[in-house]
Amino acid sequence: MTAYIVSRVNIHDPDSITSYFGDAPETVEAYGSKYLARTNDLTQFEGDEQIDRMVILEFPDTKSANAWYNSQEYRPLRDQRWAAADAKIIMIPGE
Repeated sequence: MTAYIVSRVNIHDPDSITSYFGDAPETVEAYGSKYLARTNDLTQFEGDEQIDRMVILEFPDTKSANAWYNSQEYRPLRDQRWAAADAKIIMIPGE
């Protein structure tokens, strides 16, 4: 069953996160995933929370999504993102 990772990101250090944007896609692809969306161009219909960036990843299954998020390849990038941005990241199963 397909799994999606949805990230709402607020960036507080744009210079530091630039290399993350360049390096993360290779780790995503290594786990069979693809980007469905990754953009700063957002239209907010409801709520008052500020969101700088939205990312949606599609994985073949929840096992692959978990493996990517917890992988040795992604860990240093995740640490880099933690230092440069605040994010709310969730995984949801597809139908």
